[in-house]
Amino acid sequence: MQAIHSKGILLLSFDDRNFAGWEAALPIFARTNAHATFFVSGPIDDEALSAMRRLADAGHSVGLHGLNHQNADEAIAASSPEEYYQAEVLPQLAPARDAGLRITSFAYPNCRRTPESDQLFFSHGFAFVRGGLGLTPFDPEGRLAEAWKPLANNPRTAFPASELPRHRLLNTLIIGEAYNTHIDDLLNCLRRIAERNEVLVVTSHDIAPDAKSIHMKTAWLEALLATATELDIAVLGFNELV
Repeated sequence: MQAIHSKGILLLSFDDRNFAGWEAALPIFARTNAHATFFVSGPIDDEALSAMRRLADAGHSVGLHGLNHQNADEAIAASSPEEYYQAEVLPQLAPARDAGLRITSFAYPNCRRTPESDQLFFSHGFAFVRGGLGLTPFDPEGRLAEAWKPLANNPRTAFPASELPRHRLLNTLIIGEAYNTHIDDLLNCLRRIAERNEVLVVTSHDIAPDAKSIHMKTAWLEALLATATELDIAVLGFNELV
């Protein structure tokens, strides 16, 4: 891992195939020299390869999110680890690497994983897998909002940057209106990691001005990057940790 001189690290990641929204947001990232990781689901076809190249050329990391978005724990239980890898991961990995893309990480669909699945990816040369913290439950009707607590106060939200070389499993907060996201609380999380020199992993899907449901509002991204810059927090892609 490269030496990182900052007051905390923010790892932003985005999932699925929201290529248009991701590319439209590239100038926002560029203004603060911030990088993210974009995890692609589905076939790595010409459309995906073109978008992944443009994202990588802009300094971002690209990773894989599964050919069929299968839950890894269930798929492995129904067959075997290697059969899951051959059916779900290799058909994405081979064309991406053949195209010269650097792939170091995999994001579990629905954050569903086991220690066995982690070891599967590590044995095949992946540097990182991304799971979930379970602190932002999918709650589109707001029924869990009453029990929701500020993320900035939860000890599980982030971990010390000194431990990053040992964290090959990077667990994430998932944000969007359907996850009861409060942008002010996320900004308080950044203030916390700057004070404590911690690592915070945040995941969403599309990026758009009017984003709803599981997606990130453009204004949220702008606020996160502006606050990270103000606090001297490094905003990195997963490849930059290798």
